[in-house]
Amino acid sequence: MTSEIPAQSIAACGWYIDVRTLLPVINDLAAFRAHYAADPARDAVEALWTGHPDRAEQLLMELSAENPSNLRYRALLADAHRDQGDTDWAVAAYHQLVDATRGGALEAVMWQHLGKALFVAGSFTEAENAFSRALDLRIAGGADDDLIESSMLALDRAKQLAHSETSRMIGA
Repeated sequence: MTSEIPAQSIAACGWYIDVRTLLPVINDLAAFRAHYAADPARDAVEALWTGHPDRAEQLLMELSAENPSNLRYRALLADAHRDQGDTDWAVAAYHQLVDATRGGALEAVMWQHLGKALFVAGSFTEAENAFSRALDLRIAGGADDDLIESSMLALDRAKQLAHSETSRMIGA
């Protein structure tokens, strides 16, 4: 069934979401760099999304030292840990970020990224729950269509793998 899943979806400026892994991938580095030229975290995000989470972590630690309350840097740092295989750290960090943003504009983002950390950890049912919460919040908040589509894509993928995992466990 995985062969039926397209390799990419939800394209943006030089990057896309891989629908198998639910992780961002840079496919046009020049376009990415140009679009995010003014972003202080651009180099860290580039490192993260091009498969260098250790370098991303180093850059994000420097950015966080300058601005320790920046929620985006904390979230990206959790992603760097996730991509280095430390999913327990990432999940714990995202639970803290969900709590820190509860009721605010960023809560849906943190639920979405908690879902991604759980997904990478192989906790597909928990990821499904997090993506469902993100989707509900995005719909209720009138989020852009691409954000709603991202949550729907992630929710569908987590459901697919959770169902597959359950079927294997019961021998179906």
